[in-house]
Amino acid sequence: MLGAAVLSWLFIGGVLAAAGQAPTAPRRGGNAEAAKRVNPVAASPESIAAGRRSYNQFCANCHGSSGKGDGNGGAAGAAPADLTDATWDYGSTDGEIFGVIHDGTSNDMGSYAERLKDADIWNIVNYVRTLAKK
Repeated sequence: MLGAAVLSWLFIGGVLAAAGQAPTAPRRGGNAEAAKRVNPVAASPESIAAGRRSYNQFCANCHGSSGKGDGNGGAAGAAPADLTDATWDYGSTDGEIFGVIHDGTSNDMGSYAERLKDADIWNIVNYVRTLAKK
């Protein structure tokens, strides 16, 4: 019985690995595993300022300077997400937002794992939280 459970776990893990999907990979509607990831960077003024700098360098071209999805760099036919509204297609927790930036969601929203350190991504998460409509 234990052997079957181990084999099932290995099979599922192999399928996910083969698909290039980590258990915390972004998924439409959210990802419960990614949602469990806790933001290790406090949303301090320093973190938010650092996040703003990184956002302006890496994100504003598509998402716009105020996060409304109105930047000039969006791919043809793909509208960048509006980061100021209540709709988060891939989940709204810090861990899910981190996963979207880190792993990407498509060719339009690619991975930034090779360009940004994890701490920089967490700073962006903290900054994006400040863009929400009041």
